[in-house]
Amino acid sequence: MKVISWKCNMAFRKKYKQILTYDPDLLIVSECEHPDKFTNKFYNNVLWIGNNRNKGLAVFIFNDFEIAIQESYCEDYKYVLPVMVTNNEAMNLIAIWSQNNKEDPRRRYIGEIWQSLNYYKDLFKSTTVIEVISTGMLSGMKSILITLFTEHFLM
Repeated sequence: MKVISWKCNMAFRKKYKQILTYDPDLLIVSECEHPDKFTNKFYNNVLWIGNNRNKGLAVFIFNDFEIAIQESYCEDYKYVLPVMVTNNEAMNLIAIWSQNNKEDPRRRYIGEIWQSLNYYKDLFKSTTVIEVISTGMLSGMKSILITLFTEHFLM
């Protein structure tokens, strides 16, 4: 499975052809406008969450894969989307667009990631293949996320 994550800086409908040259099976796009704005349907299916139709988090699927939002989805985690991906087997995926939460300092960037991964920890207990994809503003925090994930979810 080829997975690509891209923070597209809005106007994805004008840029999507650039990323399609890499032939993804799964494409996670932060700062993506609502799919209603696309003039071409270049994907098999898409899931999108967001409060602003010009800027949200999208998960696109291509080829023979299918996607659905997990039943455990909780809107309290603003840009965290748990997804079931299926083909020959089922896989759990969590797409995250980490942001600065100005109202609640405990939920800024890594805080939101930490809290949401704790909330969705049961997805990590399944026997299916797990993919955690983080997009957006994680610069400098990737090693922290990997450490937290390894220490608290895989043991």
